[in-house]
Amino acid sequence: MISSDENATAPHSEESMWKKFDISTESREIGGKPIQVVHVEGYLDSSTFPQLQERLSDLIGQKHYRFIVDLQQLNYISSAGLGVLMGMLQEVREHNGDLKIANMSDKIRNLFDMLGFSRLVRIHGTIEEALEAFGKEMSESGKGAESPEDSY
Repeated sequence: MISSDENATAPHSEESMWKKFDISTESREIGGKPIQVVHVEGYLDSSTFPQLQERLSDLIGQKHYRFIVDLQQLNYISSAGLGVLMGMLQEVREHNGDLKIANMSDKIRNLFDMLGFSRLVRIHGTIEEALEAFGKEMSESGKGAESPEDSY
């Protein structure tokens, strides 16, 4: 059963003349296990990545280890932003968790493919597909997640 937590956190915004960056999070549940959905909007670069890193670190500090990062509204990601996602991926997998990407644009997908990141993290068309994948993996393994490289 998939349920949504009505206590979603308020968006965090940084707006300048040139770029916009927002983060919001919500908690969903699969089989009694919380899944954190992180919505990222705008430009994720060297000036904005610390905000994402802080938000994710706070959630991990609260013992959340299953994440879906929604990139539907992401316009740009730099190497600094990619570094935050890859660092988080490693940390949650050390706790039998996982990170999945949802709603990625073709432009950002091409970057992930070119750099080989799409071989490390599962990419789903929608948040619902990512939630279903978490549910399937948890029911099959009983632990939580299988890393993408395990299925190649």
